[in-house]
Amino acid sequence: MDQTPQQRPDDAPQPELLESGGGGPITPEARAGRRRAGVVAGLGVLGLGLVGGAAFGAYWYLADGAQAAEAFPADSVGYVGLTLDPSGQQKLAALETLQELPTLAEELDLEGPVDEIDVKRSIAEAVLADAPCDIDYAGDVEPWLGERFGVAAVPAGEALPSMVFAVEVTDAEAADAGLRALLSCDGGDAESLAGWVVEGDWMVVAETPEIAEDVVDAAAEGSLADDDDFQRWTGEAGDEGVLTAYAAPEALGVLADLGSEFFGGELPGADELVELDDAVEDFEGMAAVLRFGEGSVEVEAAGAAGDQTDVLGGGAGELVSGLPDDTALAAAAGLVEGWTEGLEEETASLPFDVEALLGDVAALAVGPDLDPDALLGAFFAGDLSRVPVALVTGGELGDAEQALAEAGPLAASLEARQAGDRVLVGPTGAWLDAVEAGGTLGDTDLFSAVVPDVDGAQSVFFLDLGVVADLVGDEVAASGTGDDDVLADLQQLGAVGASARVDGDVARAVLRLTLR
Repeated sequence: MDQTPQQRPDDAPQPELLESGGGGPITPEARAGRRRAGVVAGLGVLGLGLVGGAAFGAYWYLADGAQAAEAFPADSVGYVGLTLDPSGQQKLAALETLQELPTLAEELDLEGPVDEIDVKRSIAEAVLADAPCDIDYAGDVEPWLGERFGVAAVPAGEALPSMVFAVEVTDAEAADAGLRALLSCDGGDAESLAGWVVEGDWMVVAETPEIAEDVVDAAAEGSLADDDDFQRWTGEAGDEGVLTAYAAPEALGVLADLGSEFFGGELPGADELVELDDAVEDFEGMAAVLRFGEGSVEVEAAGAAGDQTDVLGGGAGELVSGLPDDTALAAAAGLVEGWTEGLEEETASLPFDVEALLGDVAALAVGPDLDPDALLGAFFAGDLSRVPVALVTGGELGDAEQALAEAGPLAASLEARQAGDRVLVGPTGAWLDAVEAGGTLGDTDLFSAVVPDVDGAQSVFFLDLGVVADLVGDEVAASGTGDDDVLADLQQLGAVGASARVDGDVARAVLRLTLR
């Protein structure tokens, strides 16, 4: 659409601007004088996958261009941005990964050569299929829909921030008409449901036109994309990805206020949780990035190290690496002396000294021969005798034996034994023997694919999803019930792993999921 842009008073170029109800470009003075109240009720359709199950997952493309953060003001409290970029570096990896999940591939029509798939159309049509009326992608959406989307919590003069959406557009007038069609497709009045402003490359949609206008004006003064905290934490979160999430330093305080409002003005036990104020004051922000690799998807997060990470010691990575190769689940953490301080209420009911039992590092290891009946027995009756589980600690054997003696009937089938410089606690049997013998879990392909930087990790988690799929498959076969589609997707998954560490004043964590 060719249109002569209006000029700001200082003769600087002014982007094309549309406002809900305006029907055409408006001046800043006219825009400032138009106010309408409403409730955002149609944004689920507009979001085209910002919410919505499987379709959401297929938005994962490389954000190597401008992010939607440039459409929001610098004082935004929280932000999530997505990018659909057909030329992005991760396109092939994303599509090839998603094609391995039969249910998702069928739902989004991802069959065929990846370079021939129109992903944006597939996603949009999948979401529009749930619209309360007939919306045509080619006629109502495609002419204006860009590649980038975002949602942010923005201060709006109320006690709590307002949720605001930003959608990249390629045609301002078509976007205005398209949004009206989306919001009014069930016979409602679009302007009673939301307020929106189209300026430049972005359509900003909010609860009211007033909020949308204020967001546009504030972003022009200073955008979130240029904010120092945003740049710091998104940079610390590593390479660019397909989804970027950010929490500003003020976010924790907002969450506390939200919880207080939810519970009627006072958080349960707020008098005892005096450390909450300190946590709110000390929070410096954080960010996370979701990205694809070859046959995998990962989330990397970074934030300021603080009291919550000060309890982490070393040794978790080394401990997990020495577990048996066929370990199905492992969870480990290094622990500093005094880590239970502040947890007296949580640990008071335990009949033993948990800090003495675990020592300076501990890991829970579960073997592959899981029996659902044994798991039920452990859950409902406290019978661990047939569960292949072992606790590996850096504590003393005497402390472990005392803990078992004080644990009562729960420990009837358990024993404690010394294994080198570690202590093992678990049901007597083959799995405890295997853990004592040790292994090289850290060197296996499955483990290293999901926890590639295990050395120096201060906490580690690993789960072999093949074992989970086998368990689910056996139960489905035995009962004759279950969701075959879900099972088909589950059988394509390899493992999920996570690790965390503190690097100077930055706490880092990575979660990764792989295919078989």
